[in-house]
Formats: sequence, C-alpha cells, structure tokens
Amino acid sequence: MKDSLALGIDLGGSKIYAVVTDPDDKVLASAKLPTPADAAPEIIIRTMLETAGNALEKLNLKLDDVSCIGAAFPSPVDPATGDCTFATNLGGRSFSAKAIFRELTGRDVSLGNDGDLGTLAEFRRDGNDSEKSLIGFFIGTGLGGGIILDGKLLEGNSGMAAELGHMIVRKGGRRCGCGHRGCIEAYCSKVAFVKAIQKGIRQRNCQTLLPPDKFTLESTNIKSKYLSKAYRGRDPLVCEVIDKGAVMLGIAAASVCAVVAPERIVLGGGVIDSMGDVILPVFRKSFEKHLFGLSPDKIKISLSSYGDDAVATGAAILARQQKGVR
Repeated sequence: MKDSLALGIDLGGSKIYAVVTDPDDKVLASAKLPTPADAAPEIIIRTMLETAGNALEKLNLKLDDVSCIGAAFPSPVDPATGDCTFATNLGGRSFSAKAIFRELTGRDVSLGNDGDLGTLAEFRRDGNDSEKSLIGFFIGTGLGGGIILDGKLLEGNSGMAAELGHMIVRKGGRRCGCGHRGCIEAYCSKVAFVKAIQKGIRQRNCQTLLPPDKFTLESTNIKSKYLSKAYRGRDPLVCEVIDKGAVMLGIAAASVCAVVAPERIVLGGGVIDSMGDVILPVFRKSFEKHLFGLSPDKIKISLSSYGDDAVATGAAILARQQKGVR
C-alpha cells in the first residue's frame, strides 16, 4: 500500500498545504502551516517538507514511504529546468526549487504551477470521456489559472502558458504585484480585495464588518473566511469590492474563451472555497455579457469539487504521471 501513495504540496501566498493521496487520487491525510513568505527559498521549501511530514505522520508514514512527490508553486515553472520564475506573491523571486528539493531530500520532486495543477485535478475528477478542454481560475492570495486542451495541460514556452492572473483587462489600471497595470489579479485576489477595501476606508470613510483584530489599514492579506462572512452579511464595501472583482473575472474568462472555446470553466481557490456560489451570479452575468460567438449554455461553469485540496492533489497527480505510477 505504501508504494502506491503520492504526496502533493501546495505552496500558497499565506499557507502551505500538503496531502497524501491513494491511486484513485483520494486524499487520505492533510496538513497545513503558514507560509514564511519573506524567508529564503531554502527555508520555504524546508517548511513545505515539514508540512508534508505532518500529513504523513497522521498515517504513521515518512517521506521514504511514498512513491512520488509533487509540489505546486505560485509562479511559472520551467518544465525543462524546474526553475520557479518570478513568484509574484513571494517577492518576485526566481529560484531552482528542483535543485533545493534534491539537496534536502535526495529525490526528484515533480514541480508545477499552482493554477495549472488545480486545473489538472479538477479535470481528472470531474471530466468525462467527451470533455477535452477546461479553463480553471483559482482565487487566493493571487489569481492562478490553468488550461486543458485536447485533454492535456497547456505548458507553453518555458512553462509560461495560462498565467491567466496576468491577463491585462484594463489599460493603465491598478498596479499588479508583477509590476504591470491592469492585470486581473489586481482586481480579483485577496491582496487586491484588501487594497481596495483599505482605499474605500481611507478615501470615503467607509465602515466594514471585517473584524478589527484581523483586518487593519496595514494588513496585506486576510483569511477568506472573514471576507466570506462580511460578504454574506451584506457589508456594503466588501460586497462592492468583491463584486467588482467578479465582474472583472467574468471579462477575463470571456476573453480566454475567445481564444480557447472550452467546454467548461471551473472556479476554485480559498476565496471560492469559503464563499461557495454566492458570487457566481455576478461572475456569470459579466461572463455572458462579454462572451463572443458561443452560446453561454455551451460552456459549463462549475465550482471546484476538490475545494482546498485541489492544487495539492494536482501536484500528486503530476508526480504520478511523471513517474509513471498509479
């Protein structure tokens, strides 16, 4: 049984999440730790391995007991070198995660972009024999994305395909962490929501239902559950900010559809996991308004069925694929 297990680790902007999966991609155990985002890459990867160890410990296992290991990063990952390039939510750094993992574990670890791997997991779980294309958007600290075409994950030149969070949806718009202006991530992500809420408080003296011990004018991030509670409580400022993000995401999704024309779009990530389908009507209205050529009923819109497990499970799936094991 041990030889059939896989380990997947998801490095997020605010937390690290690890899962142990069986050959059917079922999660057997999980664990999470805060991300030491300002630390050196080696410290971050050591924390990823610590998180993985905590998940394995729940099954009385160690790293040597799993057949393969996969890890997801919030950055493009060059499939040829294993280099993580321009991790925006980790300070824009580039580093060779593959080399660090090998040094620390003595093993090769399969690496991929978080949005890509979340999309891969959703495609594997909910896809059917007739479905060959899928677009995924994952709203967390940033905005990740992935594209499945003809049943395969689109990697592109140097692994740079499907960086959907950095599609520019407004020329000269908000400044994004990548340095450009007008990226969808600058409108629809937790970092973007925090900045917009703070701006509303400063400029219009708006009030908010967000707990003062969890959100201040100096906050750089916030847990999704607090945004969800304020949104469901009809906090005017939070609703305004998140609804605008959903509108912009609808525009971005429609734009991608003009290129890819997928059979399905899946929305996931921590924000969606906490909020469920409450922002779907706003997203859907914007998406349908801007969709070109296809009838909206030709494209299925669904929420992530894996929830918080999606990206880490996708990392485990990638590891199985690259090792040729089930």
